[in-house]
Amino acid sequence: MEKVDRKICLDTNIIIDFLRKNPKTKRIIDNLGEEFYTTQIITFEVWSGRLKHEENMIKDMLGSLIKIDFNENSALKAGDIQMKLKETGDLIDFRDLFIASICIVNDLELLTNNKKHFEKLKKFGLKLI
Repeated sequence: MEKVDRKICLDTNIIIDFLRKNPKTKRIIDNLGEEFYTTQIITFEVWSGRLKHEENMIKDMLGSLIKIDFNENSALKAGDIQMKLKETGDLIDFRDLFIASICIVNDLELLTNNKKHFEKLKKFGLKLI
């Protein structure tokens, strides 16, 4: 049977938990054993919330991940989703919207501990782990 390559984007809370040696998060990442991605939005979130003693560790971790930018396709997707969310009065934080749109456009699964933030975006094609 052929192995299916999964493209998995690590959310901010997953990266932080991994860096802080959370055993559950480490186990999940080890079991997935894939090439991992992140977005430049997540890079910003992790870096802006860092503790001084974590800087080198964070740089190493971020350096090991494939980065996906927020580009025109992601922006268009985020705009479409935002319009639909406005219609229902169900808006979310723009950073979560940008992360989700990057994942949708690039066919990435999002590994997050904040499923509540992203759950409503599954109907737009977001795949959550």
